[in-house]
Amino acid sequence: MPQASDNSINPEDAAEEPASDLSGKAFQEQAAESSDVDVSSEPVTPVPSLNPINREPGKPFYRRNPLTVAFSILLIIIYGLTTFSTNFSGPPNLVVALGGFYPPAVQAGEWWRWITATLLHGSPAHLFNNVVGLLIFGNLLESIVGSWRLFLLYVLSVLGGLGFSYFFLPDGMTLGASTIDFGLIGAYLGLVLMLRYRYERQTFFREFRGALMFVLLFVGWNTLESATINLWAHIGGLLAGIIFALWIGLRGKRSALPKG
Repeated sequence: MPQASDNSINPEDAAEEPASDLSGKAFQEQAAESSDVDVSSEPVTPVPSLNPINREPGKPFYRRNPLTVAFSILLIIIYGLTTFSTNFSGPPNLVVALGGFYPPAVQAGEWWRWITATLLHGSPAHLFNNVVGLLIFGNLLESIVGSWRLFLLYVLSVLGGLGFSYFFLPDGMTLGASTIDFGLIGAYLGLVLMLRYRYERQTFFREFRGALMFVLLFVGWNTLESATINLWAHIGGLLAGIIFALWIGLRGKRSALPKG
């Protein structure tokens, strides 16, 4: 009876060779796929710092914050014009006549007071406090959210602050840019809190402590210096800033999620 030769294992070897080739091909495809994933993966966007120190030191301040600088200069010019043309130490109706936010006048159809009230200030100290607030917190936010979004925050802060004054202080007179200041404060604190999920724990608490320190110093100084404060206008501006921060923070969170 013929015995099987050693060559009888050749068919099995032949059957194994395609399998070896197939496994090699699959390995190459898998390596290519993993390579494609590595190449196409987008780099993680760094978290923008909300620290008030060393904001883009390579650029001049007015280049980093065009809206903040322009609006601050506008407030100073308007105060100078109104000071030379009138006397703010006169009777209160003089300030109202210039465009202060006075709900009875607004109800009578003088809608422009929603705009002019923010541009007027009653004293050099009043103007100084509000301009300092704009420069501090505008510097923190404009390079992060951009000039157009910062302008939107201005509008929302004015509507929120004067809107609260309209409903909760119906016989009072309001003027000054402090509603915008408190809108900036609300947005600043809100953004720090909204971005906490992208910080390490230690980094987040360091950022938040710095933010809170600046806010408390500004609010404390503004409160001690000003004899009369429209608390409702400040609350309305602050809430508008927080709402703005929620919108910006949620948009940033969605953009950080993986695609597909």
